[in-house]
Amino acid sequence: MKNETSFFIKGFKHTAFITLLSRISGFIRDIFIATFLGAGIFSDIFLIAFKLPNLFRRITAEGALTSAFLPIYTLLIQEKGKSFANDFFISFVIKAVFYLSLLLILFELFMPFVVYILAPGFANNDIVITQIILLSRITIIFMPLISVVALLGVITNVSGRFWPIALTPIILNGCLIISCYFISDTDYLRSLPLAIASVLAGFLQLIFMIIIIKKFQIFRSKKDNYKNISNPNKIDIKIYLKKTWIKFIPAAFGGGILQINILVDTILASLLGFGSVSYLYFADRIAQLPLGIIGIALSTSLLTSLSKSIASKNIKQFSNQLLTSFQIGLFFSIPASFVLFFFPDIIISVLFERGEFGLKEKNATIEALKAYSVGIPAFIILKSCQPAFLAEGNTKTPMYIGIVLLILNIILSLSLMSYFFHAGIALATSLSSWIGCLIYIILLIKNRKISLNKDNIYKKSISIFSILIFSLKLIMISSLMILIMKASLYYFRIYEINEFFALTFLIFLGLLIYFLTCGVLGYIPRDLLKKRVFTSKERK
Repeated sequence: MKNETSFFIKGFKHTAFITLLSRISGFIRDIFIATFLGAGIFSDIFLIAFKLPNLFRRITAEGALTSAFLPIYTLLIQEKGKSFANDFFISFVIKAVFYLSLLLILFELFMPFVVYILAPGFANNDIVITQIILLSRITIIFMPLISVVALLGVITNVSGRFWPIALTPIILNGCLIISCYFISDTDYLRSLPLAIASVLAGFLQLIFMIIIIKKFQIFRSKKDNYKNISNPNKIDIKIYLKKTWIKFIPAAFGGGILQINILVDTILASLLGFGSVSYLYFADRIAQLPLGIIGIALSTSLLTSLSKSIASKNIKQFSNQLLTSFQIGLFFSIPASFVLFFFPDIIISVLFERGEFGLKEKNATIEALKAYSVGIPAFIILKSCQPAFLAEGNTKTPMYIGIVLLILNIILSLSLMSYFFHAGIALATSLSSWIGCLIYIILLIKNRKISLNKDNIYKKSISIFSILIFSLKLIMISSLMILIMKASLYYFRIYEINEFFALTFLIFLGLLIYFLTCGVLGYIPRDLLKKRVFTSKERK
């Protein structure tokens, strides 16, 4: 049990660290996009064009495709051996490439119809719609490439190497940053270099993952392995392939519900006029920092670890890992939520307010960021709850919950956007995510996947009540941190200290106060402080 829990923590730490680097490069990318395109019609055109392939990137690389595939792949390693699992992997990749190619062709043919769905608010502007269609036909090529990259990331994760797939977004960000220098005010399609760069990044990511797999010999197989599969194995593999694809569609909807909700946000934002799509995008990018570093890292390592627990039929270990992920997620997300809610002005000013991104864009983005910040803990807890069902092959429950949350998000968005405009759309996403957390936790308690034992509150074992008490403690510490940071910012502004320096100081001050206080009071999750070195045997 300790080994598997350590495997989960090790995966979380490695993925979180690399994802931190990835998010930093992502911020640099967004600074360049904001500087060269601003937050208006030109940025809206590219962001809408990139929305569909980016949705596939997040659903595949961060959820659904791997969620459907990984539990079965892990089970096959346990029950039928690595060789059979590898044969299954090759077969699945071949099928996936075939289906994704068909999907790509369909998107290329029906892209005008797809764009009208993604941006109904721009339907009466023929010039803008034409540009979005042209760019979308380029960016959609990124979709099959990143999906295959995500599948290759599964076998690196199972081997205990979580960093390669976490590193691939840096390649995308680097390509987009470089492409900004090719943007020209005289071009008909100002954001064309960004679209081309996204496709180039997809090819580079695929090459990178192939090199890593070959270098570490993670996937050992004979030449022409797929052709040499025996007939009985082919029959068995077809059965498992069918099971995987049956699970994929509900996994895509359930595991990617947050991303689908953000897609709905974009569609509704287009109805509010130029700029709203960009305001939500830049606010979401900041809110995605804790979600990406903590939420995605927890989800990725947790799905792998929980799948191993299910394969070995160790329910106690399953529950312990799940509750540990809740504890870690709240430990990082609660203070992050507080900081983004109380300091959005200086954050957005330092990151984006330059070039084409002015005061109007800044104030509008602040409103959206505050709305998104309310839901950050919920976004991260959702990322931990979903693997609890996906690891045991249950993709239908997340799908049903996803349908409920999608409908709820649309209703709330239509209601709130009447009063708060684009910020109302962001607030609806946060509120629906909190309701989703409540639904998931109730089901996990009902299915006895997590403990509700009140007697465990003051003991070492973790229960849902101990997590609740832990959250209240973190809220108090975060409030203290915010008060000290607010006082510091007050004096910085009196003496007109440079905002970049002020923000940098506030970040380090907040981290120092939070971690020092939590450390003294013993509130840092114990598993984060443990170190363990894995042998090559354990990695296999």
